[in-house]
Amino acid sequence: MLAAAGEPVPGMPEEFTGPVGYADRWLWIAVALLVVVVLYYLAAWWFTRTPKPPVVKAAVVDVPDVRQAHLARIDALAERVHRGETSPREGHQQLSDLVRSYVAAVTTLPARTMTLTDLQHRAPAELVAAIALMYPPEFAPESDTADRFDEALAASRRLVGSWT
Repeated sequence: MLAAAGEPVPGMPEEFTGPVGYADRWLWIAVALLVVVVLYYLAAWWFTRTPKPPVVKAAVVDVPDVRQAHLARIDALAERVHRGETSPREGHQQLSDLVRSYVAAVTTLPARTMTLTDLQHRAPAELVAAIALMYPPEFAPESDTADRFDEALAASRRLVGSWT
């Protein structure tokens, strides 16, 4: 009882014919919609991906002289804290400032104005570790900071002494 496309079906009125093909435009509309959806997801991925951290470049300074000056300032701060002239909390704050100023002096990284979160996203791991060690005592009560100062002092000396 089936007839070829466009031929009348036997036993049925003549106005009934076989199946009619779809217009080509519906195929192209479906393909275009699929392309739009794929482009949408590609754009969403492209614009929301995390960028690579920038490479920290060395500034044009005499690094040995800057290193020596900052190590001397760290030693002077350590003496003031151990003699009791500066509190350990204030010592952590000044130590953080010294390390940040050294990094800012020998690189193009604006370490003096960056938060710990900014440093975690853009700075080398050894700098992040040193600042993370100094960060909590900077904001802690006085009684909680004394025992961590020597550890922070060693980390800052190590960082300034080895940073190139």
